Amino acid sequence: MTTRTINRCACGRRMSLHSQTCTKCHEARMAELHAQVQVVVESGRCPVCGSGLRRNLAMAGWWQCEQYGAEGHRADNSKPSCGWQGFTC
Repeated sequence: MTTRTINRCACGRRMSLHSQTCTKCHEARMAELHAQVQVVVESGRCPVCGSGLRRNLAMAGWWQCEQYGAEGHRADNSKPSCGWQGFTC
């Protein structure tokens, strides 16, 4: 008979074999991250460089700094590139 170790999250709940947290803790963390991005989106300014934001229509809820990307794709090519991105759901 083989024994199997039961993996537990920091909160004490069981978690799957290759997870780092349980489902409830993961969902709570994602809700917190989405709420933080929602505050940034409501402000309309990138938290890193202060430029405006734009939606990436490839996926619902995806927002990026308008300075994200290569030259020719940014709002102002004279300013440096910014890599901020976030999801709201």
